[in-house]
This record gives sequence, structure tokens and C-alpha cells, in this order.
Amino acid sequence: MRLTELDLPGQFLDMFDGNDLELYPHQEEAIKHLEAGRNVVVSVPTASGKSLIAYVAIYREFLKGRKSMYIVPLRALASEKYEDLKRMSSLGLKVAISVGDYDDSPEFIKRFDVIVCTSEKADSLFHHDPSLMFDISLIVADELHLIGDESRGARLETFLSAARYMNPDTRILGLSATISNIDDISGWLDAESVVSEFRPVKLQKGILFNRTLEFQEGEPISFKGKDDLARLCEHFISQGGQLLVFVNSRKRSEDLARKLSYSLEEGITGQFQWEPPWGGETDRYQGILEEFIPKGVSFHHAGLSSAQRTVVESLFREGRIKVLVATPTLAAGVNLPARVVVIRDITRFSDGYVGYISNTEVHQMLGRAGRPKYDRTGFGIIYAASETSLERAWEYLDGEPEPVFSGIGKESLVRFNSLALVSTGLARSINDVMGFHEKTLLGFQTDISAHMGRFGEALSFLSENGFIRGTEDDYKVTKLGKTVSDLYIDPVSALILKRYLDQGNISDQRTLYNICLTPEVPSLIAKKDDTEDVLFFMEENGLEYEDSTDTFNSAKTAMVLYDWVNEKSTDYITNRYGIGPGDIQAKVSSAEWMAYSLSRLASMLLPERRTYFEMLAIRIREGIKEDIWELTAIPNIGRVRARRLYTSGLTSLDSVAGAKEEEITRIAGFSHKLASETISHARTVLQRRRR
Repeated sequence: MRLTELDLPGQFLDMFDGNDLELYPHQEEAIKHLEAGRNVVVSVPTASGKSLIAYVAIYREFLKGRKSMYIVPLRALASEKYEDLKRMSSLGLKVAISVGDYDDSPEFIKRFDVIVCTSEKADSLFHHDPSLMFDISLIVADELHLIGDESRGARLETFLSAARYMNPDTRILGLSATISNIDDISGWLDAESVVSEFRPVKLQKGILFNRTLEFQEGEPISFKGKDDLARLCEHFISQGGQLLVFVNSRKRSEDLARKLSYSLEEGITGQFQWEPPWGGETDRYQGILEEFIPKGVSFHHAGLSSAQRTVVESLFREGRIKVLVATPTLAAGVNLPARVVVIRDITRFSDGYVGYISNTEVHQMLGRAGRPKYDRTGFGIIYAASETSLERAWEYLDGEPEPVFSGIGKESLVRFNSLALVSTGLARSINDVMGFHEKTLLGFQTDISAHMGRFGEALSFLSENGFIRGTEDDYKVTKLGKTVSDLYIDPVSALILKRYLDQGNISDQRTLYNICLTPEVPSLIAKKDDTEDVLFFMEENGLEYEDSTDTFNSAKTAMVLYDWVNEKSTDYITNRYGIGPGDIQAKVSSAEWMAYSLSRLASMLLPERRTYFEMLAIRIREGIKEDIWELTAIPNIGRVRARRLYTSGLTSLDSVAGAKEEEITRIAGFSHKLASETISHARTVLQRRRR
């Protein structure tokens, strides 16, 4: 079957470069099931055309006047998918992306035909108003196999369960890499399974051991010299390929990228002239990247800033970076295929010990080998450093991904979801809560009555701490409970913040420390060298603490945020605390939300300090002292430029809007163009505020 046989307009074909594609058998099968009104779970290898199935289904829903939701696990993937779907705007589809601000009302959904969001965002919308399920006729759940992921899967499982619980007519299209127990997933969703091992680009798997690359099929390749990984890189680069090399830590990614930048044969990576596009503040990674990138080598990990990661990814897509050494965060993130994928490390340090990574993760990484439209064959290679790891490597290549199991039975998630169910009116008793969970993957895979004690404990906790009230057979949410559920925060976090408000001794340091005690703000690790500074910070600010790792970690994180809101430079912070700019951004994102949550709770418990917490949320987001917050409302004016404007005497929106261009061009970092735009933007912001 070809695309045109589906009676699709020419503009739809434009999304695929105007090609009337021949559908792969699994695409045709999935589309037929969808046309018959069925739920569908598609389990096929990476880069096998899963997105096309979703786009056809979404367009069909649009023609019927119905709305779709496209759920992905990460914000970066949401942005990619949003850009893809926006190409359907010429067909009349209104596309929106919603990934942050968990306090949003679902009302905006009515204005769009397709909403792209993360699973957390989708679940938070359900917390606000379960009736949104009646507005959505199709839910596309991308990367469905991640439903078993400890950190991300539970939110998706909860949302899909809620969708089916509220509106059984809502159809679900699950898109996934290989799922070994797909019968469980399709049985839970009452879906048709579409399974295929087809890949448009053949994947040749092999192991590099003792200077020899041995494939499952085909002749081995031997390399001379001790640095077999560098020689392997040279071999594939000389044939026009690029390589993704996965390692198990940030430091290893930097060290290996440095080693390869020196050891690769001169000229093999095609050195090029490159003008760094950073702008803004400097940090400890910029110089390293500027050294490596022109040599055609780079590294990629979560410590890099979002701008740095974007630059590295773009240069790799353009083919200018030939070897990219990355941590596994890349494998679960953006779509970045390469002709060759090498898994350099098959072990990882976690929870105090070193263990082998999962089959699922190995298959996910190797699945990125082979670029559609560019490669006929992709090469997925595991590096074996010893006889023991060689044996394990062959087990990976011959094995299947681990089965997917529900993760929502954890105590914290039962507590979180139970509050949401009572808050939305979907549950009034323990039997109601259990009735909902019977519709989850947990309920499909286990006897839900075996978890009754956990549900009872969760409801007792919520009742004893003022989130719900009433009897066991007739619970109702309190104002506090409704606020906490809408804010999409753990009730335990709410208790930490409430206890702080009850104390009444408010300061920046104390606020940031209590924010960092909440589960929503993952702590940095305090090392031995940090002990003296951490203790001084805590004692100076009268912070209660236990001599525990968790307390010290939270305090170190608070110190980072305190330096940030007091306008210490990124370079200063990253060097002082041994972290990356990406770590700052990650902590800022979660801490900003908790500061906003504090402002909402303060409106009930300490109303005279609500404005302080609202301002602190802005300061955390921008990294500023309070005196320049107004200036950061001007587009393209971050904390560095805002401080320069303020220091030069332009201390308010009014003063900037009334300034002359030459006044601003005298300030460092302001060109004539930027000065003109700054004045214009300031006037626009003022006009909006005065309406």
C-alpha cells in the first residue's frame, strides 16, 4: 500500500519530501487496525517509521473534528515532535506544545487539534480536570516501553489508565521499541499488537575485543596498535561514517573525547573552522568544546548547558562532528542516529555498587545505528575489555529486552495518586482507589487486593496530615489537598514546605534549603571537600540538620541556588561546586516550581509572604537579585545584560523604553541592533502591562 491510497492530500505528502511512500507491512497493519477503531501497540525497532503511523492517525482524527494528544517522555523529544507536527499546519491543524507549569488549566486544549506534551504534563492536566479526557479522542504514547522505567514510567501509566477509566472510547496508539512481554501491554490496553523486526537500515551487530571486531554475521576486522577504539573510529570515518560512543559517566565522556581528539589519525575527522556561538556567560566546558569540536570530536552529557547540547547535536547532524562520546542520557533523549554505535561501557556505578546495564538499555543504544536515507547498514558494536565482559557482551547481542512491569505500586506514587483521585472526585473510599488501580498495568499484572494495605496507609497519611477529611467510606479533599494535587507535588513535599511556613522565620537561605529538602529537587552530591563549607552555611543560617548524607546534599544544592540568585557567574558556580551549567539549569527548573508552590501554600498559611515567594520564583528562574527583576522581562535581556543596564542607570522598564539608542550602545555587549530592539521590546512589555 502507498500513502496516496489512504486518500491523503498533497500537503500531507510534503511532510515526507513529497514522496508517495510505500508503506512497510507493520505500518499498513497498524493503520488498518486504527481505521477499524481499535487501540494499537506497535513494537518495532528504532527508525522503522513509527511516527508516520501516528501522523496518519492524527490527521484522520482531525478530519473527523476530533482532538489528539501526543505524549513523549522528555521535553527535548516534545520539542522535536512539535516541530514535526507543525508541518501539518498547512492542512489546517492547530498544534500546541505544553511541557511546563503544572498549574495550567486544561482549558487551552479546546483551542487546538493536537497537543504535544510530556507524560508528567498530561498527568498534571488530569489532576486539574479529569473531564479533559472527553475532549481527547486519540492518545499517542511514544516510547511506550519506558512505562517500566523507574523514574518516568509511572506518570504515563497513570495517565493512560485515567484516560481509559474516564472515557473508554478514547483510543490509544502506543509506539515502542521491542517489548518482550507485549502481550501484557496490549492486554492491559485492550489493544492489537503489531510486532515486527523489520528495519529499513540493516543492523549489523558485533563485539570489539582484543583489537578484533567480530560480527554476528560476516568477516571479522582486525586493527593494529593498542588503541583499537581509535582505529575502529578511523576505519568507519574513512568510509564516510559517524560514530556515537556511549560511556558510563560524564568524566569518561570528556576523557575519552580528549583522548580520541589526540589519537585519531590527523585529518581523518576533517578539521574545520568554527565560530563558537555561545554568547552570554562563560563556563568551564566552553574552552574544552572549543578545543575538541574543530577536530571533529565532542562529548555530550547532562552537565552541558542546553545551548551547548543543542550546538553539539546540530554539528553532529550536519556531519561536522565525526565522533560523539556521550552518556546514556542521549540514548533516551533526542533523535540522533549514527552509522556506528559503540557501547564502550557495559557497567555502571549505581546504589553503591557496580553492575551491568540492562538488556533494554543496550538494545536502545544499539538501535540508533544506521541513518535512514544515508546508510544501507548500521553497525552496533559492544566494546569488551575482558574475557568476562566478552561473555556478557555476547549475551546482550543474543538476548531480549527485559519485560516491562508496572512501577506505580511504590509507596510515594500510591500516596500521590490517591490524593489525585480524591481531589478529582474519582474516589471517595479505599474501594474506589483500588477500583481505579485495577485499570492500571499494576492491576493487570498483579492481584490488586494484595496492595490493599498500602492503599489504606496512603489514605490514612493523607487524612492525618490534612489533605483529605471524612471517614473511610466518604473521603473529601480539603483546600490544602486540592492545592497540592493541582500543584502536582508530592504530599510529603507539601508537608516540608508547610512546616517551614509554620515556623515563620523566612530568609532566602532557609527557603532554598527547605525547597531542596523536597523530593522534587534532586540533590547534588556533597563530597568530603564540601563538608566545611556546608556546615558553615547551615550553622550561619540556623538550619536544623541531621548528620546525614541527604541533609548535606540538600544544603549543597541550596548553596548553589543561593549563589545563583545572588548573580554569581556560571563560571564561578560550576568551578566552586564541581558541576556543569546543565546541573544549574536542572536545579533551577525544579526549584522554581517549588518556590511557586510555596507562594500558593503561603496564600493560605502565611499570606503576607506570598509576594516574597512569587518574587523568589522569578529570581530562581532568571538567576538575579530582586532589583533587576523587571528588566529581565525584556526579551533577550538575561541577568548579565540586565545588570549592565541597571548599573548604567537604566533601572526600570520605563527608563529603558525612554532611552536613546546611543545610551544603550555605550554599554558593553549591546550592538546598535540589540539596543534598538531592547528599547522597542521594553515599550511593548509596558503596553501589555497597562492594558
